[in-house]
Amino acid sequence: MSEKTEFLFESDAEKVIIKRAIEEEKKKAKKKTYKNILFNSFLMIFIIVGFTFGINYFSDLKLNKLAEEINKSSVPEENMNESSNMLEYYSNNNSSKYEILINKANPITEEKLSEYKIVNVENNVFDDIRLEEETYNNYLTLKDNLKQKGYYINIRSGYRTFLESNKIFNEYKNNKGLDYANKYVAKAGTSEHNTGLAMDIVISTDENSITNNYDSDEYFYLENIAYVYGFIIRYPKDKEEITGYSYEPWHLRYVGKDLAKYMKKNNLCLEEYWQTK
Repeated sequence: MSEKTEFLFESDAEKVIIKRAIEEEKKKAKKKTYKNILFNSFLMIFIIVGFTFGINYFSDLKLNKLAEEINKSSVPEENMNESSNMLEYYSNNNSSKYEILINKANPITEEKLSEYKIVNVENNVFDDIRLEEETYNNYLTLKDNLKQKGYYINIRSGYRTFLESNKIFNEYKNNKGLDYANKYVAKAGTSEHNTGLAMDIVISTDENSITNNYDSDEYFYLENIAYVYGFIIRYPKDKEEITGYSYEPWHLRYVGKDLAKYMKKNNLCLEEYWQTK
């Protein structure tokens, strides 16, 4: 019978030393784990803060870019044509405040302007827009109708003071010369915007859009129901020689519901209506 080999374990002193060594290793491992957790926590915080800062930074850039685009798109487009020099004069003194004809040959007087109450436009993509009170109330009803169809309308330009109109005129004069400004740019008192009855609009299926598509379903719908709320497309495509303005699909003018319906039915622009008065 073979002799069983006996493996002797370390002495008690050695056991104590080994035990202490194991405990020290455990402490080191634990301490290392805490350090890793702490490091990872700081790293995670750094990443989150950096990510948040990045989002905010690029969001600010995006907002600034959007604001810049809005400001640029808010610059009124002046599109008078050479026929504006051949417009007929009609006296506006006894006209209704809403059927009034305003163009290069028919400026509005300061006295007549006092008839219009100007109010602020709310919930609009573009800031600091104002309209004449009745015009605004009917615009809101039109806006609700469009919204039910999934179409959104905003006002890019509304009421302008004489000072603002003069500023626009001077900007064109400085950039393109006096002859150009006199020929194509509405001076103070000759712009419908001076009354608050006119507005340059943006319509889209995007609630926050700042651009138009005039071949879209939403614009076609607006063009055909605007008269119900007292609005006309003031400068139609086929009336450019009569109005003295190039086609401006974005320019709506409030004339009152009865007159708008009459003009729509008879395919008249405002100058033609005045010719028949």
